[in-house]
Amino acid sequence: MVLTDRGRPIVCDAGPIIHLDELDALDLLEGFGDALIPSAICQEVERHRPTALTRFPFPFERREPQSVGGEPLVAILQRVGLATADQQALLLARETPGSLLLTDDAGIRLVADQLGIAVRGTIGIIVRSIRRRTRTPSAVIHMLETLPVQSSLFIRPALLQEIIALVRQEAERT
Repeated sequence: MVLTDRGRPIVCDAGPIIHLDELDALDLLEGFGDALIPSAICQEVERHRPTALTRFPFPFERREPQSVGGEPLVAILQRVGLATADQQALLLARETPGSLLLTDDAGIRLVADQLGIAVRGTIGIIVRSIRRRTRTPSAVIHMLETLPVQSSLFIRPALLQEIIALVRQEAERT
């Protein structure tokens, strides 16, 4: 079991890249290991945030999963309704030992959980910055409070308020 994300390879879905770029916080991806991004995900990011990948904080590798269309898992993913790009990210994470899948998509998270693939989303990456000391708790709280207007990430307002309250509580204890 990996106890830290430091140095751990990441497989990126489009969401966290897009949302962190909207927040001018792509630097929060530093400290992970190699970044692997399927071409379909790169195309999706480029469609929504044309310059985000040029501002990626470290070199990344465009890599395609080795799984082919006839594999039973691919058929299941298609039946679940995951887009091709999302399928590629999930399959690549499954093929990359010890990797961490970065996604905000609930469907992908559900399948990843069933496959035993570790997942982090944009919120988790933002909160992680406190532990890594790349953001102060007050900066994280500000980022979370402005998230609904500065980012296209959908999060239920009540859940966001719970997360902000937990960050405040943690900040008060330290």
